[in-house]
Amino acid sequence: MRPRFELQLPVTRERWLDALRSLLETDTGSLRGQVFRKHAVVEVRDTVRTFWSPYLNLEVEDEPDGSAIRGRFSPHPHVWTLFMAVYILLAIVALGGLTYGIVQYTLGQSPWSLWIVPSAVALFGFVYGATLIGQGLGAEQMYTMRRLIDRACVNALDTGARVHETSANEAR
Repeated sequence: MRPRFELQLPVTRERWLDALRSLLETDTGSLRGQVFRKHAVVEVRDTVRTFWSPYLNLEVEDEPDGSAIRGRFSPHPHVWTLFMAVYILLAIVALGGLTYGIVQYTLGQSPWSLWIVPSAVALFGFVYGATLIGQGLGAEQMYTMRRLIDRACVNALDTGARVHETSANEAR
């Protein structure tokens, strides 16, 4: 659900993070970010950010032959928290409906509250579909973020060095 990528670079972690920091400081476009010791965050500027705008978390680790960059696209943390709260609320409502329906059945009453369970599951599917639609709406901004990462890789590499990329599916 949250797209991931991994890059192997023959340069040090500090060198790549410096290249990313330099690009973020000089970028006057739609992106901004913060760079830390082993972590970086890239997001869309507030002036162009929408509800479905992506958020890119980058973990950079030292390796014997250079560094590894692991990126994960996700919704902005506020949006992510909202969707998780909705999922948890739907799970609680479904569990409550199931419990009350079992009590109704045990008491010999009509267990009408069992209808809450499939309704909650349907709403869960609707919310999940909304997340997929939002991911599609933010795809262009995801590509913009990925181009920034690729530019930072090119800036950090010496001429002739190569980037080895693996997708999350290949890494598993």
